[in-house]
Amino acid sequence: MTNIKELFSGIGVVIDEKINEETRTPNGIQKIIASLKENHIPLLEYQELPDELIKQFHSISFLILDWNLSGTDIIPEATINDNIAFLKELRNVCYVPVFIFSDENIHDIEVALETHNINIAKDPIFIKKKNEVDTADKLFAEITDWLKKTPPAYLLKEWEKVNREAKTEMIWSLTDAHPAWPQILKENIDNDGGDKDYDLLNLLQNNLSYRINLIKLDDDILSQETIGKITKEDLRNILECERFISNDKLPDYPFAGDVYLKENTYYINIRPDCDIIREQKDLYLLKGAFIDESNINKQESDENIPFVNGEFIEKKNCSYVAFIQGKIMKISYRKLSIDKWNNIKIYRIGRLLPPYISKIQQQYAAYLQRQGIPSIPNEAIFR
Repeated sequence: MTNIKELFSGIGVVIDEKINEETRTPNGIQKIIASLKENHIPLLEYQELPDELIKQFHSISFLILDWNLSGTDIIPEATINDNIAFLKELRNVCYVPVFIFSDENIHDIEVALETHNINIAKDPIFIKKKNEVDTADKLFAEITDWLKKTPPAYLLKEWEKVNREAKTEMIWSLTDAHPAWPQILKENIDNDGGDKDYDLLNLLQNNLSYRINLIKLDDDILSQETIGKITKEDLRNILECERFISNDKLPDYPFAGDVYLKENTYYINIRPDCDIIREQKDLYLLKGAFIDESNINKQESDENIPFVNGEFIEKKNCSYVAFIQGKIMKISYRKLSIDKWNNIKIYRIGRLLPPYISKIQQQYAAYLQRQGIPSIPNEAIFR
Protein backbone atom coordinates (compact mmCIF):
# COMPACT_ATOMS: atom_id res chain seq x y z
CA MET A 1 0.00 0.00 0.00
CA THR A 2 1.22 3.49 -0.84
CA ASN A 3 2.75 5.45 2.05
CA ILE A 4 0.48 8.49 1.94
CA LYS A 5 2.41 10.36 4.63
CA GLU A 6 5.59 10.02 2.57
CA LEU A 7 3.86 11.32 -0.57
CA PHE A 8 2.58 14.39 1.28
CA SER A 9 5.69 14.97 3.40
CA GLY A 10 6.66 18.29 1.79
CA ILE A 11 5.74 21.78 2.97
CA GLY A 12 2.05 22.31 3.61
CA VAL A 13 0.07 25.55 3.75
CA VAL A 14 -2.70 26.19 6.28
CA ILE A 15 -5.03 29.19 5.92
CA ASP A 16 -7.44 29.76 8.81
CA GLU A 17 -8.31 32.90 10.79
CA LYS A 18 -8.45 30.83 14.03
CA ILE A 19 -4.86 29.59 13.91
CA ASN A 20 -3.83 31.82 16.81
CA GLU A 21 -7.18 31.89 18.62
CA GLU A 22 -6.76 31.73 22.41
CA THR A 23 -9.02 29.08 23.94
CA ARG A 24 -8.85 26.68 26.89
CA THR A 25 -8.66 23.71 24.55
CA PRO A 26 -7.28 23.73 21.02
CA ASN A 27 -9.85 24.41 18.32
CA GLY A 28 -10.26 22.21 15.24
CA ILE A 29 -7.58 23.76 13.04
CA GLN A 30 -5.12 23.99 15.96
CA LYS A 31 -5.54 20.24 16.54
CA ILE A 32 -4.84 19.53 12.87
CA ILE A 33 -1.75 21.77 12.88
CA ALA A 34 -0.40 20.25 16.11
CA SER A 35 -0.88 16.72 14.79
CA LEU A 36 0.82 17.52 11.47
CA LYS A 37 3.79 19.03 13.28
CA GLU A 38 4.03 15.97 15.53
CA ASN A 39 4.38 13.98 12.31
CA HIS A 40 7.27 16.27 11.26
CA ILE A 41 5.41 17.97 8.43
CA PRO A 42 6.57 21.59 7.99
CA LEU A 43 3.77 24.14 7.62
CA LEU A 44 3.27 27.72 6.47
CA GLU A 45 0.44 29.26 8.48
CA TYR A 46 -1.72 32.23 7.44
CA GLN A 47 -4.77 33.85 9.01
CA GLU A 48 -5.93 35.32 5.69
CA LEU A 49 -5.49 34.57 2.01
CA PRO A 50 -1.82 35.22 1.09
CA ASP A 51 -2.65 36.65 -2.33
CA GLU A 52 0.73 38.33 -2.83
CA LEU A 53 2.60 35.10 -2.07
CA ILE A 54 0.57 32.68 -4.16
CA LYS A 55 3.14 32.59 -6.97
CA GLN A 56 5.62 31.16 -4.42
CA PHE A 57 3.35 28.16 -3.81
CA HIS A 58 4.53 26.25 -6.90
CA SER A 59 6.42 23.68 -4.79
CA ILE A 60 4.08 23.13 -1.84
CA SER A 61 2.82 19.66 -1.03
CA PHE A 62 -0.77 20.44 -0.04
CA LEU A 63 -2.99 23.31 1.12
CA ILE A 64 -5.61 23.42 3.90
CA LEU A 65 -8.17 26.21 3.57
CA ASP A 66 -10.90 27.33 5.95
CA TRP A 67 -13.86 28.42 3.83
CA ASN A 68 -14.98 31.18 6.21
CA LEU A 69 -12.10 33.58 6.84
CA SER A 70 -14.42 36.48 7.67
CA GLY A 71 -14.61 35.88 11.42
CA THR A 72 -18.42 36.16 11.28
CA ASP A 73 -21.08 33.49 11.78
CA ILE A 74 -22.64 34.08 8.36
CA ILE A 75 -20.09 33.96 5.57
CA PRO A 76 -20.24 37.07 3.35
CA GLU A 77 -20.49 36.76 -0.42
CA ALA A 78 -17.25 38.75 -0.74
CA THR A 79 -15.38 36.11 1.27
CA ILE A 80 -16.68 33.34 -1.00
CA ASN A 81 -15.64 35.33 -4.07
CA ASP A 82 -12.16 35.85 -2.61
CA ASN A 83 -11.84 32.11 -1.98
CA ILE A 84 -12.91 31.31 -5.53
CA ALA A 85 -10.45 33.83 -7.02
CA PHE A 86 -7.67 32.40 -4.84
CA LEU A 87 -8.37 28.80 -5.90
CA LYS A 88 -8.47 29.76 -9.58
CA GLU A 89 -5.16 31.59 -9.29
CA LEU A 90 -3.64 28.64 -7.42
CA ARG A 91 -4.71 26.44 -10.33
CA ASN A 92 -2.51 28.56 -12.60
CA VAL A 93 0.48 28.16 -10.28
CA CYS A 94 0.43 24.44 -9.54
CA TYR A 95 -1.59 21.24 -9.40
CA VAL A 96 -1.79 20.73 -5.65
CA PRO A 97 -4.34 19.00 -3.42
CA VAL A 98 -6.57 21.51 -1.62
CA PHE A 99 -8.34 20.39 1.55
CA ILE A 100 -11.23 22.63 2.54
CA PHE A 101 -11.88 21.98 6.24
CA SER A 102 -14.75 24.11 7.43
CA ASP A 103 -17.62 24.46 9.86
CA GLU A 104 -19.83 25.56 6.95
CA ASN A 105 -22.35 23.33 5.20
CA ILE A 106 -20.40 21.10 2.77
CA HIS A 107 -23.17 21.15 0.16
CA ASP A 108 -23.17 24.95 0.15
CA ILE A 109 -19.41 24.96 -0.51
CA GLU A 110 -19.78 22.46 -3.34
CA VAL A 111 -22.54 24.55 -4.93
CA ALA A 112 -20.43 27.71 -4.67
CA LEU A 113 -17.48 26.00 -6.37
CA GLU A 114 -19.58 24.51 -9.15
CA THR A 115 -21.38 27.84 -9.70
CA HIS A 116 -17.99 29.46 -10.36
CA ASN A 117 -16.91 26.72 -12.80
CA ILE A 118 -14.65 24.82 -10.40
CA ASN A 119 -15.36 21.16 -11.07
CA ILE A 120 -14.78 19.31 -7.81
CA ALA A 121 -15.03 16.01 -9.70
CA LYS A 122 -11.88 16.93 -11.66
CA ASP A 123 -10.04 19.54 -9.59
CA PRO A 124 -7.96 18.22 -6.65
CA ILE A 125 -10.32 19.60 -4.01
CA PHE A 126 -11.42 17.70 -0.90
CA ILE A 127 -14.11 19.10 1.44
CA LYS A 128 -14.67 17.95 5.02
CA LYS A 129 -16.03 19.16 8.35
CA LYS A 130 -13.30 20.33 10.76
CA ASN A 131 -14.55 18.26 13.66
CA GLU A 132 -14.26 15.10 11.56
CA VAL A 133 -10.55 15.57 10.82
CA ASP A 134 -8.57 16.71 13.88
CA THR A 135 -5.45 14.51 13.74
CA ALA A 136 -2.81 13.69 11.15
CA ASP A 137 -3.88 10.03 11.15
CA LYS A 138 -7.49 11.00 10.38
CA LEU A 139 -6.27 13.47 7.76
CA PHE A 140 -4.19 10.88 5.93
CA ALA A 141 -6.94 8.29 6.20
CA GLU A 142 -9.29 10.78 4.52
CA ILE A 143 -6.63 11.61 1.92
CA THR A 144 -6.25 7.91 1.11
CA ASP A 145 -9.99 7.57 0.45
CA TRP A 146 -9.97 10.83 -1.49
CA LEU A 147 -7.03 9.74 -3.69
CA LYS A 148 -9.02 6.73 -4.85
CA LYS A 149 -11.51 9.19 -6.29
CA THR A 150 -8.79 11.53 -7.59
CA PRO A 151 -6.10 9.39 -9.31
CA PRO A 152 -4.38 12.42 -10.99
CA ALA A 153 -3.44 13.81 -7.56
CA TYR A 154 -1.96 10.47 -6.52
CA LEU A 155 -0.02 9.98 -9.74
CA LEU A 156 1.27 13.55 -9.57
CA LYS A 157 2.68 13.01 -6.08
CA GLU A 158 4.36 9.74 -7.08
CA TRP A 159 5.76 11.40 -10.21
CA GLU A 160 7.04 14.41 -8.26
CA LYS A 161 8.76 12.10 -5.78
CA VAL A 162 10.79 10.13 -8.34
CA ASN A 163 11.49 13.28 -10.40
CA ARG A 164 12.77 15.12 -7.34
CA GLU A 165 15.07 12.25 -6.41
CA ALA A 166 16.40 11.90 -9.96
CA LYS A 167 16.88 15.66 -10.39
CA THR A 168 18.88 15.93 -7.18
CA GLU A 169 21.06 12.96 -8.14
CA MET A 170 21.65 14.38 -11.65
CA ILE A 171 22.67 17.85 -10.45
CA TRP A 172 25.10 16.40 -7.92
CA SER A 173 26.60 14.09 -10.56
CA LEU A 174 27.20 17.00 -12.94
CA THR A 175 28.54 19.22 -10.14
CA ASP A 176 30.91 16.48 -8.98
CA ALA A 177 32.18 16.21 -12.55
CA HIS A 178 32.90 19.96 -12.55
CA PRO A 179 31.34 22.86 -10.61
CA ALA A 180 31.21 25.00 -13.76
CA TRP A 181 29.33 22.42 -15.83
CA PRO A 182 26.60 24.89 -16.97
CA GLN A 183 29.21 27.23 -18.47
CA ILE A 184 31.13 24.34 -20.02
CA LEU A 185 28.01 22.89 -21.67
CA LYS A 186 26.93 26.35 -22.85
CA GLU A 187 30.35 26.96 -24.45
CA ASN A 188 30.22 23.57 -26.16
CA ILE A 189 26.75 24.37 -27.52
CA ASP A 190 27.94 27.79 -28.74
CA ASN A 191 30.96 26.24 -30.48
CA ASP A 192 28.66 23.72 -32.14
CA GLY A 193 26.44 26.49 -33.48
CA GLY A 194 23.54 25.52 -31.25
CA ASP A 195 21.02 27.48 -29.22
CA LYS A 196 21.67 27.37 -25.47
CA ASP A 197 18.03 28.15 -24.62
CA TYR A 198 16.94 24.99 -26.40
CA ASP A 199 19.94 22.64 -26.34
CA LEU A 200 20.90 23.05 -22.68
CA LEU A 201 17.40 22.49 -21.32
CA ASN A 202 16.83 19.62 -23.77
CA LEU A 203 20.08 17.98 -22.63
CA LEU A 204 19.04 18.21 -18.98
CA GLN A 205 15.53 16.92 -19.64
CA ASN A 206 16.78 13.93 -21.64
CA ASN A 207 19.42 13.12 -19.04
CA LEU A 208 16.85 13.30 -16.25
CA SER A 209 14.42 10.95 -18.00
CA TYR A 210 16.97 8.11 -17.89
CA ARG A 211 17.67 8.52 -14.18
CA ILE A 212 14.09 8.20 -12.91
CA ASN A 213 13.44 5.05 -10.92
CA LEU A 214 10.40 2.95 -11.70
CA ILE A 215 7.79 2.84 -8.98
CA LYS A 216 5.18 0.29 -8.00
CA LEU A 217 1.92 2.17 -8.54
CA ASP A 218 -0.94 1.40 -6.20
CA ASP A 219 -3.52 -0.69 -8.07
CA ASP A 220 -6.08 0.03 -5.36
CA ILE A 221 -5.95 3.77 -6.05
CA LEU A 222 -5.74 3.35 -9.82
CA SER A 223 -8.53 0.79 -9.97
CA GLN A 224 -10.79 1.29 -12.98
CA GLU A 225 -13.77 0.38 -10.81
CA THR A 226 -13.64 3.87 -9.29
CA ILE A 227 -14.06 5.80 -12.56
CA GLY A 228 -17.15 4.30 -14.16
CA LYS A 229 -17.79 3.72 -17.84
CA ILE A 230 -15.25 5.06 -20.36
CA THR A 231 -16.62 6.13 -23.76
CA LYS A 232 -14.86 6.12 -27.12
CA GLU A 233 -14.73 9.92 -26.95
CA ASP A 234 -13.10 9.75 -23.50
CA LEU A 235 -10.39 7.44 -24.84
CA ARG A 236 -9.78 9.67 -27.84
CA ASN A 237 -9.49 12.77 -25.66
CA ILE A 238 -6.97 11.10 -23.36
CA LEU A 239 -4.87 9.66 -26.20
CA GLU A 240 -4.88 13.00 -28.01
CA CYS A 241 -3.76 14.82 -24.87
CA GLU A 242 -0.91 12.33 -24.50
CA ARG A 243 0.46 12.82 -28.02
CA PHE A 244 -0.82 16.17 -29.34
CA ILE A 245 -0.59 19.64 -27.75
CA SER A 246 -2.97 22.36 -28.94
CA ASN A 247 -1.49 25.63 -30.15
CA ASP A 248 -2.66 27.72 -27.19
CA LYS A 249 -0.36 25.64 -24.92
CA LEU A 250 2.75 26.02 -27.13
CA PRO A 251 5.59 28.56 -27.04
CA ASP A 252 6.04 30.88 -30.00
CA TYR A 253 8.68 28.96 -31.95
CA PRO A 254 8.56 26.02 -34.37
CA PHE A 255 9.44 22.36 -33.82
CA ALA A 256 9.13 19.11 -35.70
CA GLY A 257 5.56 17.86 -35.41
CA ASP A 258 3.91 21.27 -35.71
CA VAL A 259 0.56 20.94 -37.49
CA TYR A 260 -0.86 23.79 -39.59
CA LEU A 261 -4.27 24.39 -41.15
CA LYS A 262 -3.93 26.75 -44.10
CA GLU A 263 -6.66 27.31 -46.67
CA ASN A 264 -8.51 24.13 -45.60
CA THR A 265 -5.37 22.01 -46.00
CA TYR A 266 -3.43 20.42 -43.14
CA TYR A 267 0.38 20.32 -43.08
CA ILE A 268 2.86 18.78 -40.64
CA ASN A 269 6.47 19.89 -40.24
CA ILE A 270 9.11 17.13 -40.35
CA ARG A 271 12.22 19.33 -40.30
CA PRO A 272 14.44 18.30 -37.33
CA ASP A 273 14.38 20.61 -34.30
CA CYS A 274 18.12 21.24 -34.40
CA ASP A 275 17.95 22.64 -37.95
CA ILE A 276 15.05 24.93 -37.15
CA ILE A 277 16.36 26.20 -33.81
CA ARG A 278 19.96 26.74 -34.86
CA GLU A 279 19.57 28.46 -38.18
CA GLN A 280 15.88 29.37 -38.42
CA LYS A 281 15.73 27.37 -41.63
CA ASP A 282 12.69 26.63 -43.75
CA LEU A 283 10.03 24.19 -42.57
CA TYR A 284 9.51 20.93 -44.48
CA LEU A 285 5.79 20.28 -44.72
CA LEU A 286 3.84 17.15 -45.62
CA LYS A 287 0.14 17.25 -46.39
CA GLY A 288 -2.40 15.69 -44.07
CA ALA A 289 -6.10 14.93 -44.29
CA PHE A 290 -8.64 13.32 -41.97
CA ILE A 291 -9.72 9.88 -43.12
CA ASP A 292 -13.21 8.50 -43.63
CA GLU A 293 -13.28 6.10 -40.67
CA SER A 294 -15.93 3.95 -42.33
CA ASN A 295 -13.08 2.61 -44.50
CA ILE A 296 -11.21 1.10 -41.54
CA ASN A 297 -11.05 -2.68 -42.06
CA LYS A 298 -13.52 -2.40 -44.94
CA GLN A 299 -12.14 -5.16 -47.13
CA GLU A 300 -14.39 -4.52 -50.12
CA SER A 301 -13.38 -0.85 -50.35
CA ASP A 302 -10.55 0.46 -52.52
CA GLU A 303 -9.84 2.87 -49.66
CA ASN A 304 -9.56 0.05 -47.09
CA ILE A 305 -7.40 1.05 -44.11
CA PRO A 306 -6.27 -2.07 -42.21
CA PHE A 307 -6.20 -1.73 -38.42
CA VAL A 308 -4.75 -4.80 -36.65
CA ASN A 309 -3.56 -5.34 -33.06
CA GLY A 310 -3.73 -1.69 -32.11
CA GLU A 311 -1.99 -0.19 -35.14
CA PHE A 312 -2.69 0.85 -38.71
CA ILE A 313 -1.05 -1.21 -41.45
CA GLU A 314 0.42 1.59 -43.53
CA LYS A 315 1.57 1.77 -47.11
CA LYS A 316 5.05 3.01 -47.97
CA ASN A 317 3.76 6.42 -49.02
CA CYS A 318 1.80 7.48 -45.94
CA SER A 319 1.34 7.35 -42.17
CA TYR A 320 -1.73 7.57 -39.94
CA VAL A 321 -1.94 9.64 -36.76
CA ALA A 322 -4.61 9.04 -34.13
CA PHE A 323 -5.77 11.45 -32.78
CA ILE A 324 -5.71 15.10 -33.85
CA GLN A 325 -8.80 17.16 -33.04
CA GLY A 326 -10.50 13.88 -32.18
CA LYS A 327 -9.93 12.42 -35.65
CA ILE A 328 -7.47 10.21 -37.52
CA MET A 329 -5.16 11.98 -39.94
CA LYS A 330 -3.42 10.49 -42.95
CA ILE A 331 0.00 12.01 -43.68
CA SER A 332 0.98 11.66 -47.35
CA TYR A 333 4.65 11.42 -48.41
CA ARG A 334 4.09 12.04 -52.11
CA LYS A 335 4.73 15.79 -52.02
CA LEU A 336 6.90 17.92 -49.76
CA SER A 337 6.39 21.69 -49.62
CA ILE A 338 8.66 24.31 -48.06
CA ASP A 339 7.64 27.41 -46.16
CA LYS A 340 9.04 29.81 -43.57
CA TRP A 341 7.93 29.98 -39.95
CA ASN A 342 7.04 33.66 -40.15
CA ASN A 343 4.77 32.98 -43.13
CA ILE A 344 2.87 30.08 -41.64
CA LYS A 345 2.95 30.38 -37.83
CA ILE A 346 -0.49 32.01 -37.64
CA TYR A 347 -1.94 28.77 -39.07
CA ARG A 348 -0.48 26.41 -36.45
CA ILE A 349 -3.10 24.39 -34.58
CA GLY A 350 -0.83 22.24 -32.43
CA ARG A 351 2.11 19.88 -32.23
CA LEU A 352 2.45 16.12 -32.60
CA LEU A 353 4.94 14.85 -30.02
CA PRO A 354 7.67 12.19 -30.13
CA PRO A 355 7.73 9.28 -30.69
CA TYR A 356 4.80 9.80 -33.09
CA ILE A 357 6.45 12.54 -35.16
CA SER A 358 9.74 10.58 -34.98
CA LYS A 359 8.03 7.62 -36.64
CA ILE A 360 6.78 9.84 -39.49
CA GLN A 361 10.26 11.34 -39.96
CA GLN A 362 11.82 7.87 -40.11
CA GLN A 363 9.23 6.50 -42.50
CA TYR A 364 9.54 9.53 -44.76
CA ALA A 365 13.33 9.07 -44.86
CA ALA A 366 12.80 5.45 -45.93
CA TYR A 367 10.28 6.60 -48.56
CA LEU A 368 12.82 9.01 -50.08
CA GLN A 369 15.43 6.25 -50.34
CA ARG A 370 13.12 3.53 -51.66
CA GLN A 371 14.08 1.58 -54.74
CA GLY A 372 11.34 1.61 -57.36
CA ILE A 373 10.48 -1.82 -58.76
CA PRO A 374 7.93 -2.85 -61.43
CA SER A 375 4.47 -3.80 -60.18
CA ILE A 376 3.27 -7.37 -60.50
CA PRO A 377 0.34 -7.80 -62.93
CA ASN A 378 -2.91 -8.93 -61.26
CA GLU A 379 -3.12 -11.77 -63.77
CA ALA A 380 0.06 -13.27 -62.34
CA ILE A 381 -1.58 -13.58 -58.95
CA PHE A 382 -5.34 -14.09 -59.41
CA ARG A 383 -5.80 -15.82 -62.79
